[in-house]
Amino acid sequence: MNPEEKKRMGMRIKQCRKAINISQEALAERLEMKRTNIANYEAGRVIPPGNVILELSKIFGVTTDFLLGSSDNPMGKLDPLDEDLRQIQRAKTKLKNSADRDKMERMVEMIKLSFVDAFEEDDDDDDI
Repeated sequence: MNPEEKKRMGMRIKQCRKAINISQEALAERLEMKRTNIANYEAGRVIPPGNVILELSKIFGVTTDFLLGSSDNPMGKLDPLDEDLRQIQRAKTKLKNSADRDKMERMVEMIKLSFVDAFEEDDDDDDI
């Protein structure tokens, strides 16, 4: 990876971290590493190992290709419904990382109430 690509990757990591509103420290804790690792990734000084790139993509809800700079589409090629589900997941992640857990619980309850049939326990899974 050349220096320009490393910088682009670092900027994307920082952009994604800020989009879910967590600090370098909080992200480092989730990844079980030091904050300085995150700072080095974001500055483009160090390339994260593959397992960290994969975990970052899960945390941020973006593709690894987007983080690596090989795609400008953070979501990849998704069905519009999948994009909606990712937005819900990002909102859930933001709320989980904040002190306002009640909002997250209300959001999940509203989704369940909107799709009562899908959440019934005696579902036969015939449509799978």
